[in-house]
Formats: sequence, structure tokens, C-alpha cells
Amino acid sequence: GRKDQAKMMTTKSLYSDTIERRHDVDWLRVILFGLLIWFHFVVFYPYQPEGVLAIPYYFIASVMHQWRLAALFVISGMGTAFALRRRTWKQYVRERGARLGLPLLFTVYILFLGIFEFTQQTTLLLTVFPGSEDMPYAHLWFVYNLLIYSIILTPFFFYVKANPEGLLMRVTRSLMNIRAGFGILIIPPIILSINGILFKPWEFGEVGMWWEFPRYMIYFLFGFLMISVRDQYFEALDKIRIPLSIMTPILSVSWFFVSVTSGIPDVMDGGWVDKGYPPFSFNAAMASIIQSFHAWFWCLLIFTWSSKLLNRPNKYLAYLNESVYPTYILHMHVNILMIAILAILGVGFFPAMIIATPMLIIGVFVCFEIVRRASLFRPFFGIKGGQEMVMKLFPFNSTQEGSLTVIFTLFSHGLTLGMVIVLMLLLEILGG
Repeated sequence: GRKDQAKMMTTKSLYSDTIERRHDVDWLRVILFGLLIWFHFVVFYPYQPEGVLAIPYYFIASVMHQWRLAALFVISGMGTAFALRRRTWKQYVRERGARLGLPLLFTVYILFLGIFEFTQQTTLLLTVFPGSEDMPYAHLWFVYNLLIYSIILTPFFFYVKANPEGLLMRVTRSLMNIRAGFGILIIPPIILSINGILFKPWEFGEVGMWWEFPRYMIYFLFGFLMISVRDQYFEALDKIRIPLSIMTPILSVSWFFVSVTSGIPDVMDGGWVDKGYPPFSFNAAMASIIQSFHAWFWCLLIFTWSSKLLNRPNKYLAYLNESVYPTYILHMHVNILMIAILAILGVGFFPAMIIATPMLIIGVFVCFEIVRRASLFRPFFGIKGGQEMVMKLFPFNSTQEGSLTVIFTLFSHGLTLGMVIVLMLLLEILGG
């Protein structure tokens, strides 16, 4: 009766007080996906740098690759906590299916031309770890994994939501309260190290497959738990800001040194058993430990400084946050075009990077501006809201006449359809 109702109200208020939207998390999401677009250009450009300048480039690119995706999965875990505030488990699963599943299927079958090889691409879509060369979703493996993680962990998430003062949350808070922030610094990378030591030897980890599949799920889970104990988490971040700023660069150098001197091929990527090396050794274990601490410390470093510098409203943030998903979906098509043009012209790596970076930004935002005005296409590019949101955009918000609205609607959908067809043709012509 009344006691149960009071308990439910207390649970609800505890959880809603624990979770509130964070500007710094949104900013990091925008920045990291922006880095991803740039990263995909530089690593796929055929004329890679040579000579003295190649060393700092490879160091920066390889170090960034160790933590960039890990941080995005942590942020996705935090976003899940935000998403659960006003949803039942059925609403959450349905929303995840639409928000992640629809763009995934649209990309596989339309943008990546899978409709013309339907049986083969569907088989690969349902294959566990098909390999980087055969995965039909390409760079959307992030979305593919995220959809799986979200479904697998749904019972866990709603257990935590229903028990904000339960054992698990008490343990998480205690972890955050360990003296000098040692709990958040040490325990998560130890768990990640165990995953690496046990699973990395057997298969080469690539794009979220094999040993990377549980690794990124752990990051996703950590993000959910950390943001769910909001105050203690941000207090812990404040304690470790300066030590992290000192230790993380040292770990980067250590990671780079170990990755090239361990004597084990692909020691950071896995799969050395197939090359005749023993699965477990001191060098392999140390490499996994250094790798795990390095990636985790980088995640915490960007979280602690962003919480200090970026947690404030900005008039551009909502727009940029809305643009993240569609620009992420479309960026590889724009990248392929830029790479093809500059490579054909024989432009060197660094000039190409300088030219391509602003062009890529312009290209993906032009695509976003086209798509966001076509209400029927918005769900397939991960954009929330339908016609009611479109009506707030120019030119729809400049008139009250129904006939003009119909014309604008037909034009925006025709333009979006034309853009999709052009992107498909570009992939067919240049993708091979």
C-alpha cells in the first residue's frame, strides 16, 4: 500500500537525482566523433608519411587509437543512464532497436549496397565476428556492438535503476570514495587487464571482435555505473586530475615502447598463438596490463578535464550533438571521395590532411543539413523527432502556408533521396 508507494517514490527520486544531463559528456561525444572522422581519413590515405615526421604522427595516431573508442563506449554507457530516467525496460529496448537498429540496417542494405547481395550480407550480419574485411556494417560496428550490449545488459540496468541503494551501487560508491581516487584509478584497469590476459592470445582483436567484444562491453558498463553515482564520481575525478595529467603521458611512452619491443607479434592486438608463441608469458601479461592502464587513464584524463572546463551550456552544443550520429553514418562516403580526389592528384600526406580536414567537416554537415529536413529519412540517420521538429527549421519556420510546406517537404525528401543515390554511386565507383 502506502509503504510500497513511498518506497517507489523514494527510489524514483534517488535515481532521478543521481542522473542529470551533463554538458561535458555531450561535448566529449561531439569531439571524439569528430576525431573519428579525421582519424579515418589519415589512416586510410594511401600516401602515409615517411621520414622524421612519421614518428610523431604514428605515435599520436596509435596512442589515440588505444583510448578513443574506449572513451566513446564509456560515454555511451553514461548516455544509457540518461536514457533510462523515464523509460520502462520495454520502452528502452524498443527505443534502442529504433535508434540503433534502423540506421544500422539502412546503412548495411542501402548506403553500403547490401540490398544487391541480400542473402550474403544478411548472413554476414548474423555471423558472430565475421572479420573486418567481411563485416557488412563497416564503421558502424560501433553501433552493432552497442545494440548488442544494450540488449544483453538491459536486465542489469533496470536492476540498478530499481535498487539505487543496493549492494552494487554501494560498492560503486565505496570504490569512488577510496582515498586519493585510487579506487577509480586501479580497479577498472585491473578488470580490463584480466580480460586481455585471458582472451587476447587466441585471436587478433579488430573492430570490436574477439577479445575486444568483452573489453568494450566492460567500458560501456563502467560508464553506466560511474555516472549513476554522480556526486562521488565527479568528486573522485577532481582528486585525480593532476596525478592523471602527470602519469598518462608516461604511460603513453611506456605503451609505445612495449608495443614495439616485447618480442611478441601483435602483442597489443592479440592472436599470437597462431604464430607459434605461448598464450601466457610475463611479456604478454605486462603488455596487457600497460595497455589497460594506458587506455583507462586516458579516458579518465579527458573526463576529468572536460568536467572542469566543458560542463557549461553552449548555444551550439544541441546542434552539434544532434549532428553526431548522422555525420558518423555518412562520413566514410565523404572520406572515400576526398581520399580518391587527393590521391589521384598525388597530394602528399600532410598537405592532404590540411586540405581534407575542413572539406570533410563541410561535407558531412552539408549532408546533415539535407537529411534533417526530411522527416521520413530522419530515423534512418539516427535523428530524433519527425515533422514537428522539421517545422522548426528553415524554410519551414518561415511560412504558415500549407501549400508552401508541402512544396518544401517534397523538395527536402527529393534532395535527400538524391543525396543517398549519389553516395551509393560514389561507393560503387570508388569503394572498390
